[in-house]
Amino acid sequence: MSGFRTDLLTGIAVALNAASIGTYRATGVYQTTETAIVFGTVPQGPDRCITLTTYGVSDDPSLSNSVIGLQVRCRWGGVDPTLVDDLADTLHSYLLAKCYWTLSTGVYVAQCQHASGPVSLGQDENRRWSNSTNYYLTVHRPSTNRI
Repeated sequence: MSGFRTDLLTGIAVALNAASIGTYRATGVYQTTETAIVFGTVPQGPDRCITLTTYGVSDDPSLSNSVIGLQVRCRWGGVDPTLVDDLADTLHSYLLAKCYWTLSTGVYVAQCQHASGPVSLGQDENRRWSNSTNYYLTVHRPSTNRI
């Protein structure tokens, strides 16, 4: 049994894979030519990746909705910094204002709002460009103590 945030990240990764924005594999093994979709830690390879991380924003104890922050870090190798921006823009177009969305893992997302970014993170030691964008996801998250 996986936790709520794992189900949320997995569902988003599966949806991004289905939309051909990146490649998600639960094994975490990727070809050098793929845009990997991973959770939490930015991997050493491949050069192109999307890293998804969640963080808490707000909960209302009287309602079953929570707001979960989704940080999306994009990385792209090469000399052209606009390619990583293009990847962030593709993700933005897919996620922005997405409403009434039931993920493959059963998590229900009532809405997705842009919170901040993309912010350039510059280049890493391997001269790969990165940026970070934050979204707020209003999700249905019932618990023992609320509906």
